[in-house]
Amino acid sequence: MTDAFRPSGPPPEPRPGAGHGITVALTCWNAAWCIERALDSVFAQTVPPDEVLVTDDGSTDDTVARIEARYGDAVRVLRLPHRGLTPTRRQAIAEARGPWIALLDADDTWLPQRLEKQVAFLQRHPALRWLSTDGMLVSADGVLRESWLSAYFSPVRDLEGDLFPYVVERCFPLLSSSLFHKDAYEAVGGLDSDVEWSQDYALWLRLSARYPGGLLADRLTTYWSSATQLSKRIEERYRDDQRLMERVARGEYRRDRVAQRIAREKIASYDYDLGITCLRSGRWVEGRRHMRRAAIGPGPWRRRALALLGAFAPRGARARLMRWAWLKRTVDGSRRRNPVMGPGNGREEA
Repeated sequence: MTDAFRPSGPPPEPRPGAGHGITVALTCWNAAWCIERALDSVFAQTVPPDEVLVTDDGSTDDTVARIEARYGDAVRVLRLPHRGLTPTRRQAIAEARGPWIALLDADDTWLPQRLEKQVAFLQRHPALRWLSTDGMLVSADGVLRESWLSAYFSPVRDLEGDLFPYVVERCFPLLSSSLFHKDAYEAVGGLDSDVEWSQDYALWLRLSARYPGGLLADRLTTYWSSATQLSKRIEERYRDDQRLMERVARGEYRRDRVAQRIAREKIASYDYDLGITCLRSGRWVEGRRHMRRAAIGPGPWRRRALALLGAFAPRGARARLMRWAWLKRTVDGSRRRNPVMGPGNGREEA
């Protein structure tokens, strides 16, 4: 592990909570390389949280020892057996003492004004029960994307209100920028243990279907990108996301014609993505099945035409076509899902 991400200065001076009832819930596993960096960003907040809680998922390195040596009683640590991310995070939220939960992954960090700006936003919009912010995507090589939300919104802007159709179309909330009310979280059933790879998306769908939410355009989080992240399991995410869209299309979260139309288009889009993935890995039968569904589903004509080609071209021809540079560029370009919902559903922050 590199020392590049380990603080070299003295531990931060803990300050009393600001009385807003915010619990920071940080979940970690073998995070000795980054845990101090994350917690230092918590203690650097201009509006401090009322509680800092770390649930350790059975780490085998010195993660917990580093926390205890640097922060002492300022951090409440729960040592748990190794069960995986979702059960450990569920435990963190269940143990939180405050009514507001601010999530943070151990490899991410906050800018100092993150909680201050979110509290101010909630004070302007007291009906909100969940919100997130923009952030930067970073890696060991530096900044990969200055604005996380720029891939989802143009322009990036503050929003508040009914954001359910937005969340159906785009899983835009950054988990490490999220703040939500514990009562709302519990009312929708919390994190879904039956969703293995897209637990965060399932939560945002349920929260946004039932409660008004907010989005801050301020870049207040740095989101760490590494090869071991769950979000790198692209095919598994496709499958989970498609199942979630099938629930939306059936109206399981709520009856909403706009959201259900978006979900049907996304189901076809995921069939196309999965079809390409299967064909490229030689799983011809499964790939053709997904392509047939994509060809008859809603969506752009070019994608449906390519899906038709993938579904019915002879196997030998498909193998050659997949190596054709022009077609590869065309296929990849058609995987970029164009927004199917225009602006105006949520309200812009004045």
